[in-house]
Amino acid sequence: MIYAILGPTCSGKSDLAEKLSLDFNFPIINFDAFQVYKEIKKGTAKPNITEENKSRYYLYDFVSIKDNFDVMNYQKIGRETLKKFNNDNVILVGGTGLYLKALLFDYKFMDEEKMPDDYKKDSTNNDLYEELLKIDENDALKIGQNNRKRLLRALYIYEVHGKSKSELNDNGKDKLLYENVTFIGLDPDRDELYNLINKRVDKMFENGLVEEVKELFSHYDNSLRAFQAIGYKEFLVEQNIEKVKELIKKNTRNYAKRQLTFFKNQYKNVIWFKNIDEAYFYFKNKSYNGL
Repeated sequence: MIYAILGPTCSGKSDLAEKLSLDFNFPIINFDAFQVYKEIKKGTAKPNITEENKSRYYLYDFVSIKDNFDVMNYQKIGRETLKKFNNDNVILVGGTGLYLKALLFDYKFMDEEKMPDDYKKDSTNNDLYEELLKIDENDALKIGQNNRKRLLRALYIYEVHGKSKSELNDNGKDKLLYENVTFIGLDPDRDELYNLINKRVDKMFENGLVEEVKELFSHYDNSLRAFQAIGYKEFLVEQNIEKVKELIKKNTRNYAKRQLTFFKNQYKNVIWFKNIDEAYFYFKNKSYNGL
């Protein structure tokens, strides 16, 4: 059985995964986009991985921030990792909905296909936009008239596949590639969640986030993908530390809202719980039947 633990940041997902892993001896596989990076630590709320317990953790701290790691890379290595366990029980935990979707569902990447350099070179942006409106109105409205690169890509995908990008993705949206997947969601009350967010951010600063950021920014290009993580990107736009802290809290709250919206829209068969104790009690009951 694959148990996927999802929910907004600070809801207790990692703590629940750790508790279940200890009690039932399940390995834990990460699907958080920023916890994969080795160099960033203080701002990503990684679980406490020690020499004693690291054999239970997979896909944490294995990518350098200098590497161009993305969802396509994650899909490949994530599926390879799942293969190691065959039909054994395993826990997936994280907050990056697209990574989980790419891992478990028949999610295709059309952007891998090479588009000719001169594709529709004589068409204006308005021409491209009007053409895409007829094919996929939603995608056209989402892209807008000024993003020529994405308009061209969307039209090229339709020309190659005979279907719009939305249709191709929707075909695999609900098609699980694995049997026996249980989705466990944590959705605390908003006031409680926001209080947990504030406490976590305060703790990040107490644990040396400012010093870590200064060290990283002095050694690496600030435009790296890894520095777009909440907890790091705020230092690129604000100098006052107290304002940085408040900005991180605000961005984290907004991110939590987006996460919940994504998970609730994409996954209709999630078993939702208000807190770790409720979710753990559910597992304990199931354990009497061998999970």
